[in-house]
Amino acid sequence: MTTQKNTFCRICEPACPIKASINDKGKVIKLSPNPEHPSGGIPCHKGLSFLDVQNSPDRLNWPLKRNKNTSTAKGEFERTSWDEAFNEIGQKIRSLQKEHGPNSIAFFLGNPGVFDSRAFLSTMPLIMQSGTQMNFSAGTQDMTNKSRGVYDIYGTRAFTIPDLAHTNYLLCLGANPKVSHWTLLSQPNDSLNILKNIKARGGKSVFVNPRKIESSMPQTGETLQIKPGTDVYFLAAVLNEISKNNNINQEHVAKYGKNLDKLLAFVEKYPAEKVSDITGIATEDIKLVAKEYAEADGAAAYISTGVAQSGQGLMCHLLVEIINFVTGNLGRKGGTISSTALINNKSPFDVTKLPTFTTSIGELSMPAPGVGLPAVLLPDLIEGGDIKALIVFSGNPMLSLAGENRMREAFSKLDLLVTIDIMHNATAEVSDYALPATSWIERADINFIGIGMQGGHPYVHYTDAMEKPGEDRKEDWWIIARLSQEFGIPNLLDEPDADGFKTIQGMLAAQDLSIEKLKNLPQQTQVLPVEPYENFYEHSVLHADKKVECYPPAFVSAGLMDRCDAIFEQLKNEAPGSLKLGSLRTNQMHNTWMSNVEKFRKGSLERNPLHMCSQDAKARGLFEGDEIRIFNEHGSINTILRVNDDMRPGAVAMSHGYTKDSNPNLSVADQMRGANCNKLMPLGAGTFEPLSNMSQLCAVPVEIESLKNSNTL
Repeated sequence: MTTQKNTFCRICEPACPIKASINDKGKVIKLSPNPEHPSGGIPCHKGLSFLDVQNSPDRLNWPLKRNKNTSTAKGEFERTSWDEAFNEIGQKIRSLQKEHGPNSIAFFLGNPGVFDSRAFLSTMPLIMQSGTQMNFSAGTQDMTNKSRGVYDIYGTRAFTIPDLAHTNYLLCLGANPKVSHWTLLSQPNDSLNILKNIKARGGKSVFVNPRKIESSMPQTGETLQIKPGTDVYFLAAVLNEISKNNNINQEHVAKYGKNLDKLLAFVEKYPAEKVSDITGIATEDIKLVAKEYAEADGAAAYISTGVAQSGQGLMCHLLVEIINFVTGNLGRKGGTISSTALINNKSPFDVTKLPTFTTSIGELSMPAPGVGLPAVLLPDLIEGGDIKALIVFSGNPMLSLAGENRMREAFSKLDLLVTIDIMHNATAEVSDYALPATSWIERADINFIGIGMQGGHPYVHYTDAMEKPGEDRKEDWWIIARLSQEFGIPNLLDEPDADGFKTIQGMLAAQDLSIEKLKNLPQQTQVLPVEPYENFYEHSVLHADKKVECYPPAFVSAGLMDRCDAIFEQLKNEAPGSLKLGSLRTNQMHNTWMSNVEKFRKGSLERNPLHMCSQDAKARGLFEGDEIRIFNEHGSINTILRVNDDMRPGAVAMSHGYTKDSNPNLSVADQMRGANCNKLMPLGAGTFEPLSNMSQLCAVPVEIESLKNSNTL
């Protein structure tokens, strides 16, 4: 007999509602959409296909310990018990702390942990109370430009999000919501109806991207195909044009802002006529965007990962926020807003007083909450002797960071490497201990991370575990609590009958809710009150003077404006016909777990090709399907060519997360001919954006040659 239970996906921000079909043995046998849920979200095939990950024969099932005395074809590991693993890990940690100090222990947090409410709320107390300042995360690969920027601009950690249900002009840069389903925005996946409705009511959406993306269609809006890595100059020109046209709401700015004159003086250097050649966007198109945006009855500018990874993501974030602000679209219907949340993310925090500490590679600053240290410094800090142990939560830095070969070499020098994950990934492969966690199918949860990013439809959704944890897997919160015990830190296991929900129950109580109440509600979901638009400047601008900072002093002292000018001069002097590599999201790939799903690697999906327009291919004598070498000063990889005229000239793109010969314990991924494009990304000091600590993973110069003509085979 089959029963159905309601749950939700925890792959990305929309947290789409799902119905799980469960057989009489308690196993989930099918995942289906749940049209009855009030969010209206429709899960994509990545979420609906998650059982291929859940039931993979390559799952981590038991704690594994590296056996350095034997050698096997699938790595040097043997099964151990949880108690033995933690006892040995704890002894090693305490020994390293005693000999080398608390900073000898480092943590790396991957993205999946963000979508596990109890793990997310348990990890930071462990890190903070462990005494270490060596805190790294996947955030510096995708979004810490926004995490840092909101502190400088607003004095708080609350993100602003577009009010898509009411906006009449959307300017969307570096995002492809049809494939990626937004970032730092929990917008229900609805086949892009939210964008189609903008045009249907007479509004307009404009996408800015180096390629014509899947989200751009007649029912939504056009794409302005920008040269990679030049978004900051496009945005500067738009703000400059708004100012020149006297479309700044002066009364509004005088009441709520400060130092706008300094930012306007900066963008005066980048008029539309000057940046047109650099950006590849016609002067008249830049001016039209500025005019239409300023005149729209409710407009929202939004940037996402493609811009964040461009090398100047923090500057882009500042310009977008100030464009929204000076046109009166910040904190208004149809503009950008701050959403209802469970946690108090609207508390003041002064990022100008962050302490520094000394390392073998110089002074580093303690990151602001939500901003880790630059992850691309990990090899330097390991090889310099600063970091002796690394604990990785639901991440795969071996592949997700730049410089796989250098990362592998550095990891081999650690005294202790511990990986907590659901799969035996490339990082686990070189770890001393690989600890098996549960997937979202196997744990109870609430949609915690999305609450505060939901705009006009905030709700809290509870789910039971759909099936019991398989084999000897443990929930992440339990693993974190058990690890905390080894550090001598108070943790959730100190409570009798602990289930990890204590902190969340306290947050729910502030909304007169509890886990028990949610369980008894239809769809286990409570719709929350919408934050009134007029509350924005009172609740979300928390500098001491209650003013929006338009020209943050920290940006100036960190040299971000001078750096922006210097990069512009470099772009002016680039050789004609040069190529820049960026990341291309697909419907088959989300993270390195998905690279091990057989149906996502069949036929032409086996490899991750390089996408290039026919003009650039012809100039190099290349053709569809050619075996090619992509290389630069950082590395070299081989793949095949996909001629794709959705790409603009000068822009090439590949999907990340693929590799070969790095995952002997992932049976599908290891047999496929994937190429790790992150081998081509810059690594080490000077390669990340100041303050945000963002790695550059887009707009990276590369060269391409046919393997037929190459001496490198």
